[in-house]
Amino acid sequence: MPKSDQTDFLRQQAGAFCSLEHSSLALAQISLDGKWRWIDQRLSELVGVPSVQLIGESSQTLLGGDEDGSERNRLIAGEISSYRSGRKITRKDGITIWVDVVYSVIRDSVTSQPQCFLLVFEDLTSRKEMQQAPLEMAGRLVQAQEAERARIARELHDDIGQTLAVLSLQMARAGKPVSDMPGKIHPGISELSAKVRDVAHKISHISHELHSSTLEYLGLQKAVQSAAREFREEYHIAVDCVFDRVPTEIQGPTGLSFYRVVQEALHNIGKHSGASVVNIQLTGDGQGLSLLIQDNGRGFDPEEARLAAGLGLISMRERIELLGGEFMLSSQPGHGTIIRARAAMPRGAKPDAA
Repeated sequence: MPKSDQTDFLRQQAGAFCSLEHSSLALAQISLDGKWRWIDQRLSELVGVPSVQLIGESSQTLLGGDEDGSERNRLIAGEISSYRSGRKITRKDGITIWVDVVYSVIRDSVTSQPQCFLLVFEDLTSRKEMQQAPLEMAGRLVQAQEAERARIARELHDDIGQTLAVLSLQMARAGKPVSDMPGKIHPGISELSAKVRDVAHKISHISHELHSSTLEYLGLQKAVQSAAREFREEYHIAVDCVFDRVPTEIQGPTGLSFYRVVQEALHNIGKHSGASVVNIQLTGDGQGLSLLIQDNGRGFDPEEARLAAGLGLISMRERIELLGGEFMLSSQPGHGTIIRARAAMPRGAKPDAA
């Protein structure tokens, strides 16, 4: 049978077992003892191996172990007409693909004796990647959350915990004479109260980082203004905030996600950029909410930052993408950094007048 007629015949056979309206389908034959007999061009391109290199070779070289042996025996015996098996294939170029394979038997038209197996492949790689992307994203967000919890735990233990331990000792000695130092006394209650207020301020700051009451009760714009004010006080870097038609109330995760992006961006700027000025623009319209954060700092190579797997950058991007929005970061050494984020306006949120 000519090769083109053989392909048409096999596709007619395959149509009995699965829909051929998908362009991702490919065909092959393997002998009853499991060796490649014929491979169409689609499958050759899919697996990245010329068909001439596979013909006569064991199908296990491509499909892995023969865990379907019992199913193939049932096919030969006529107990079932077909069966389906999912496979993960690693191409020679290192790329991993996922395929769904439908197995059936081609029989002699006269004797009905089995001649070979017909395999119909469907490429599921894109679908699999789309299914895995949210899981990977959630995993990285969990990593980011755990890293943040570890940071807060260290801050509580190393800073606040030790400060309170020292204060406890000082309170026990308050106003008492210092040993071997006549005329000198330990700090009194009034002096120690200032240290207590400092500890209370640090605890309040940590609590605010974990949950912003300003965001909850006064809205996103006020929360961003509050974050900018705290940033100025801590790092002595000027911040220019511009707001346009930002809804007072933004329900659900949208407001929190945008607020966390602002927090993380300001944290990175304060720690790493060496900037003297930061510009923040938050704009609302009938369809979406847009955020721009720009600094005049030293900048960085985004590709190097991506390879370094900075959890801050990952969490910012994935917070916005989980909203179905878009996140863009551009930077280069010596030219500062620009962050843009946009997401759909939550249902019920109405832009305020400018």
